[in-house]
Amino acid sequence: MQKLQSLARIALCSAALLAGAAQAHNVWLEPDAEGGYLIQFGGHAGKLEAFDPAKLQSVRAFDRRGRGVEARVQQAAQGLRVLPSPEAAMIAVELDNGFFSGGGSAGAIRNVRMDQNPGATRGIHARKFHKTVIAWNALTQRDIGQVFEVTPLQGRAPHAGDWLELRVQLQGKPLPGATVSLGENGPPAKTDANGHAKIQTARGTNHVQVIFRQPVQGNAQITERSYEALFSFAVH
Repeated sequence: MQKLQSLARIALCSAALLAGAAQAHNVWLEPDAEGGYLIQFGGHAGKLEAFDPAKLQSVRAFDRRGRGVEARVQQAAQGLRVLPSPEAAMIAVELDNGFFSGGGSAGAIRNVRMDQNPGATRGIHARKFHKTVIAWNALTQRDIGQVFEVTPLQGRAPHAGDWLELRVQLQGKPLPGATVSLGENGPPAKTDANGHAKIQTARGTNHVQVIFRQPVQGNAQITERSYEALFSFAVH
């Protein structure tokens, strides 16, 4: 009996670690003093982490008319830095954090697919998405074609304390059941049948976090797709 209880505790710990491998980690931008933005990754409990630059899928900038403008990615002492065109009104980033698997007889969580981790009972493919609003305008409430996308339903900047309604989409379709919160610790809300949810803004930089876990059946590589996004903007 004691051995069975020990095995159960090990299984529960493995499941928690596997969830942590993909949960509450995101990619976002922090402005620097020289007009650029540092690409940040991590964020769980405020902890930043280094990431493989090869995981960065795209960095795009748009002007007020929705046209693509230059966004150069360059090496910096702190990692990677984005230097957008002066005309940029919004910057979008996508990062593929790869595969994680474990549980069962596989033991410790590994950054590989299930079919590369004998005995694993759970596998996750984790993808991260981000938008930073530099200047609110009609573009802000338009979709830009991200696989997992968060879009406000207004083109004007909210004031502190305002409620902001957002639309969440997966593969271009409204997504019900996604978890939306202001930051990691804000009160959570769920998107409705139209993929809509509201959050109350606060003074300062607002990071709206959106998380969705999609179960996958009959796949030797994964049992779940993890989508996370941060939609960031300043509030006065």
